[in-house]
Parts: sequence; structure tokens; C-alpha cells
Amino acid sequence: MKLRELLATVDGVVLPQHPAMDTQIKNLKTNSHACVPGDLFIGMPGTRVDGGDFWQSAIASGAVAAIISPQATQKHPPTPEACVISTDDMTKACAQLAATFYGYPGQKLKLIGVTGTNGKTTTTHLIEYFLNQANLPTALMGTLYTRWHGLVQTAVHTTPFTVELQQQLATAVDAGNEYGVMEVSSHALAQGRVMGCQFEVGVFGNLTQDHLDYHRDMEDYFTAKALLFSPQYLKGRAIINADDSYGKRLIASLNSEKVWSYSVNDSTADLWMSDLSYEPNGVSGKLHTPKGEVAFRSPLVGQYNLENLLAAVGSVLHLGLDLQLVASVIPEFPGVPGRMERVQTSPEQDISVIVDYAHTPDSLENLLKASRPFIPGKMICVFGCGGDRDRTKRPKMGRIGAELADIAVVTSDNPRTENPERILQDILEGIPETVKPLVICDRATAIRTAILQAQPGDGILLAGKGHEDYQILGTEKIHFDDREHAREALEERMKINR
Repeated sequence: MKLRELLATVDGVVLPQHPAMDTQIKNLKTNSHACVPGDLFIGMPGTRVDGGDFWQSAIASGAVAAIISPQATQKHPPTPEACVISTDDMTKACAQLAATFYGYPGQKLKLIGVTGTNGKTTTTHLIEYFLNQANLPTALMGTLYTRWHGLVQTAVHTTPFTVELQQQLATAVDAGNEYGVMEVSSHALAQGRVMGCQFEVGVFGNLTQDHLDYHRDMEDYFTAKALLFSPQYLKGRAIINADDSYGKRLIASLNSEKVWSYSVNDSTADLWMSDLSYEPNGVSGKLHTPKGEVAFRSPLVGQYNLENLLAAVGSVLHLGLDLQLVASVIPEFPGVPGRMERVQTSPEQDISVIVDYAHTPDSLENLLKASRPFIPGKMICVFGCGGDRDRTKRPKMGRIGAELADIAVVTSDNPRTENPERILQDILEGIPETVKPLVICDRATAIRTAILQAQPGDGILLAGKGHEDYQILGTEKIHFDDREHAREALEERMKINR
């Protein structure tokens, strides 16, 4: 596509009289160092630096042209030889350029967007599973990976930035996918990363404290999440958790004809459950939906997973799947890496070890409450908090861990550039003086200690990192996987007990 044709789709841009306007654009780049001949450089303003400040580097590397903010233009005025275009709304311009360049893939796929603090990954995996069971080619994009039949790529961000996202969607279309299931983060919505996408289904799971290092407060956080349900993005149906206070607010703000509410046990919701029976290997009961009622059995434990299941069922029913088919395949759902994932090294293992991504006060509380019925002995919780993130949640997580676990083991998570000992102190401030937690800064040692001191029937919950196979110390990312360290400790325990 020629530069002239590409820029013509951007609102508010005045096309310059420049020979480059008739040049074919081969690719879009937001990193000036990655530019090669034939690229269009998009200088996106960031929280710390304006990418437009580096337009000269991009042009020197061969970029045909650069589109930048007025601020960058003023700081680094372009020469007549360089094709530099300025626009007041770089976010919108980037979205329009990317969508146009890649052929509007976000409007070719039937997109399902899932947002909320907790449960996005499990809900999107359930939706993907149901669609695949119905033989509907589906692309999944989220925290763990981007994947579809024949492709799996590890994710860097929950929701990619605009250019990368549009490129992924275009690749998914080219691969023959008809549906796209996407985790949509509050950062992505606030930064306009999903501009150009139209969602057939929008899911709101819940809103609890997280990301207050980025959002001003909970109201700002909610406002960002609610954007997914605006006419700009949602063209189909909203599936919203009526058991969540913010979900109730969202339901009240939308046209009721576009909403299906869900609740674990409120019969006034559009989707709900009854006759629930909790067993060691899952939950059974009856699903009530706008498309009828059906008995179900799920291998997932915990009320929050029942909420995730309702959201997923509502999504695929809106897309036309048969309720009986959906219910019949629920028992075989394989689960999600790092979400209530059991670590088992031998049939003789006398303790249970569960790895989970719970890293917010709400998700830690849910994990502990959901696990309690399945642990006959003591519940030992190993947890910490990430560095360079919201400090106010640390004492809250400390209190929850101390109150709900029999033994709390406070350890390091991803300290990043913060002093790990300082993070531990923040957590300990929320723990009552009557509770004496184990405080072990080294996470590997904390995991080993918890597993070796456990008695038969006890359960160890390793919370916070879930699927992650790394730990961030300072600015360095080292290999670290809770599951690997748990297996090593379990094997050592077996040798000791022989």
C-alpha cells in the first residue's frame, strides 16, 4: 500500500507534498532502531519518553516516513528532505494505520473480549475450548500465549500493543480462524490498543484491587474496563458478572437488551446455577441459561471458577453453540497452566501441592477459600508481592494469608528494582501480632521448607507466579519456575520418607 493511501485513512492528517507519498510501505514500526527501508515509523508517546523524539534515527535507518506528535515535532523540527507528518492524536492514528495496513482483521474475526481483574485467562481458555470442541477454528490471545492450530507463541503482554495486535489478528485470519478470544487488559483499553476491533461478545468478570500503580484509583480502573462495553468496541452482547458490585454498576449503565447477567446462585440472573454439589474432583449441578437448562459437572474447583464457567457458557451460547454440546464437554476441560495447577511426582505423594497465579488480595482469598475443602490437613500458603507495583495491596495480602492459611510463608515474588526485604516488611504490616508467619526471602528455600515440613494430608499453595518460569531481580530476568522447585522438594521428601 502506498503511503498516500495509508495516510488517507487517518483522521485529521494533512497529506504533505513529498515524493515519499507514492512509495509502497512494506511494514509498520514503532521502534526506530528496528526500522529498515520501506517502513513507516510511528513515534508513539510513552509514559517516560516520546517515541517521536527518535524520528531522525528511523529515517536514517531507511524509514520512508515518520508520523509523530506535535510535541516531538517542536523538539526536533523536520528538515524539508524528511517526510515527517504530525498528528494531535497518535493513539488513534496508530490504530487507524495498523488496522488499514493489515486489512481490518479485527472486523473479519468474530471477536470475544474478556476483561476483569481475575479469571480472564481461565475464561478465555474455556471459551476457546468450547469453540474448538464445536470444530470452529479459534485464535486465543492472552497472558500466557497467542495460539491457534499450528501456532503457539509466548505472550509478552496480556493484550499486545496496537501494531503487534493487528498483525497477530491478520495472521490469525490468514490461518483460517473464524473466532478470536482475547484477554483485554485495563492498560490496553486506557491506551487504545484495541482500537479498530469490534467485539461480538464482551465479558466483564470482576474488579478488585490491582494496577493502582498505573490507575489513579479504583474508579479510574473501572472506567478503563468499562470502555470495552462502549459502542466503539462492542457490537454484540455483554456478559456481565452480577455477583460483582462493579458488574452490577455496568449492567445498570447498559441497554438491558444487549446484556446477559450471570450469577452463581441468583435465579434472577440470565445465567445461574442450582443444585450445586462440591466434590474433591470438582463441582456438579444444573446450569440455567437463556437457551435452556442442563446438568453439568466441572473439574474446576472454587466459586470463582463457577463464575468463569458461566461467563464462558454465556459467550458461546450467544455465538450459537448448542447447550447440550457445551455441557457434555465441560468434564474434559484440561485446565490452564498455573491456575490451580496440581504438582504430583508420584502416586504415593502424601501431600497436595497447588500452583496458582493469585497475586491480588481478592484472588489470594479466593484461592485459599476454594482450596480449603480439598485439604484434610493443614493449609500452608507460600506467597509474596511484586516490586515496583501497588504497595497498598501488600498488607492486605498479608492479612488474608495469615487469617485463612494455617501456616503463612511470606517470601519474595518478583522484587524487580525494590529491596525484597522492604516488600516483606510491607506484607508483614498486615499480619496480626498473634500470628507468627515463616519469613523466608529466598523463594526456592521457602518452597522447599514448606514442602519438607508438611505432614501427610497437608496442602501447600504456591501463590503469585503461576505459569511464570522466571523471577525478576533488579532489571534481570532469571529462570525460576515454582513447579520445578516444588518437584525437586517433593522428590527430596520422598527420599527422606523411604
